[in-house]
Amino acid sequence: MISANRISLEPAFVLHTRPYQETSLIVDFFTRSYGRINAVAKGAKRPKSPLRSVLTPFSKLSISLAGKSDLKTLSSAEILDHYPISSGNFLNSLVYINELITKATEKDDPHLTIFDKYHFFLESISKKDHDEDLEMLLRDFEMTLLQEMGYGIDLIRDAETNENIQEDTNYRFDPNKGFTKIHAGNQSKISFSGRDIIDFYEGRFEKQAVRNSSKTIMRIALDYHLGNKSLNIRKYLTKNH
Repeated sequence: MISANRISLEPAFVLHTRPYQETSLIVDFFTRSYGRINAVAKGAKRPKSPLRSVLTPFSKLSISLAGKSDLKTLSSAEILDHYPISSGNFLNSLVYINELITKATEKDDPHLTIFDKYHFFLESISKKDHDEDLEMLLRDFEMTLLQEMGYGIDLIRDAETNENIQEDTNYRFDPNKGFTKIHAGNQSKISFSGRDIIDFYEGRFEKQAVRNSSKTIMRIALDYHLGNKSLNIRKYLTKNH
């Protein structure tokens, strides 16, 4: 929990905003030292508001807040860095990451590793223009998030035998256990080739099969560990594509 009533010049990203009264906003910040914090940005929608920078997307901010309650009051917000993003796929991926952080972390619970990985993700996608780059960055972020939640995935060993994943073998994936070999005669609705798992681990995303397999693996793991916290961005993408 946050013990200080005042937070000064804290690095932060905006995860979500929603209208509050006529000219104000309630902002969900992801801060480096304090985790997620909700704050009222009074008058932020006014054209000359000193808090208007919270409306600038894809930016790293320095913010100051005050208040004893769970809903703080934003007193200052300054843009430290801006990361322009023009691709629709890259924009949707950031909306997905923002929602993932919101659903996977608790308020006032700091996650420095996730914050730094988010910063790296945003900085990287502002410089990339290939889907394989985006897929690799997304999987890297998802893996970091799961590790921070305490649910890391072993992409190296068979969960039953502790032997290394074999490239010429097919595996099933259980988010509780990990990867296990599919033996002759056994059936599995979803299976993954050892080659694709190894390429996933080694960051080789040139093949579409690797991108598809890694995405499915992470979706299975995230859906399981998030429980009933379904991701709205997936419904939007399914509806509009």
